[in-house]
Amino acid sequence: MMTNKNIKTEKASRRFSLRWQLALGMALGFFAIFIIFALLVTERLQKYYGRLPNELYHWLELIVIAGSVTIFVFAIVLARYILRPVKSIQTTIKALEDDPMTDIRASEIGANDELSDLVRVLNRMIDRLQSLISAQQQFVSDVSHELRTPVTIVKGHMDLLNRWGKDEPEVLDDSIKSSLAEMQRMETLINEMLNLTRAEQIPIENVKEISEVGGLVHRVFDNFKMIYPDFVFTLDDDLTREARVRARQDHVEQILIILADNAVKYSLDRKEIHFALSQTANQVEIGIQDFGEGLSTDDAEHVFDRFYRVDKARSRAKGGNGLGLSIAQRLVEGYGGEINLETALGSGSVFTIRLPLYKEVIDDEELSS
Repeated sequence: MMTNKNIKTEKASRRFSLRWQLALGMALGFFAIFIIFALLVTERLQKYYGRLPNELYHWLELIVIAGSVTIFVFAIVLARYILRPVKSIQTTIKALEDDPMTDIRASEIGANDELSDLVRVLNRMIDRLQSLISAQQQFVSDVSHELRTPVTIVKGHMDLLNRWGKDEPEVLDDSIKSSLAEMQRMETLINEMLNLTRAEQIPIENVKEISEVGGLVHRVFDNFKMIYPDFVFTLDDDLTREARVRARQDHVEQILIILADNAVKYSLDRKEIHFALSQTANQVEIGIQDFGEGLSTDDAEHVFDRFYRVDKARSRAKGGNGLGLSIAQRLVEGYGGEINLETALGSGSVFTIRLPLYKEVIDDEELSS
């Protein structure tokens, strides 16, 4: 029985490739042009010189045949050169079919034509596809890892109640409260992981929404002053004009809330949070500073890693899953910006966000009008 591979090979060998189609088409076209040219020349010569010798007809036939063969060979070489990107695309797609995470990419030959555009689009599509696959695999891995503990806890309480705890009011009450707390933590964890996955999938070129950063910072600042009246919040706004960025408003607000909430969580003694706003010619800069515990050098290097907790027991008690800063970093980088941390153990931390300013492009027609 013939295998699928043999069937594909047989089909590939029998097909009439595009290169041969182009070469044969060009050869037939020039062959027809040569024949018409020869007939016109013959007719003209006969008109002025009468009947022509047979040798001249033989020479004309040889010229037509030699010209057609020459054009056919030239067409094959030319078609092969033109269709180089097609062969590279075919090889890349086959490699992707065999291994979705392949490193093979279609070669860009440097020509600025439609096939080169197709090569670039294909490579970007493969990069995008592989990033989605990686995000999915990471999501599944993280979910299975992080949900194992709360599921085990809930199962243990249910087994306890099923055996004898349902007849003990104190045990029943404690098990229900513990199970509900773990379920709440699982719900929060899943929502945060979904947010992280979405943040990793932001194609900035497809985002059309323009957000004004100054107003969003002021809104988050006012909200946190209301929510935490025992804290002192200050804001230095050095913006001289509107700072607009190409980003979704809810995403910018989510970044600010994550950083502000993080600052509040780890400000135990000196309850003071400082916001700062400034801009350069190309970027808007947002700073959020706390005067709390601060971080060691080792912890600062991993603070943006998903599920990383400086103090796991204390972070869990405060409701942290170690995902907030990862979400903030993915969102900022997804919009072409950067986020940095300056910290010292016992002296607090400063998170600085830089996002590229949106500059409206005005075409020549609008300028002339």
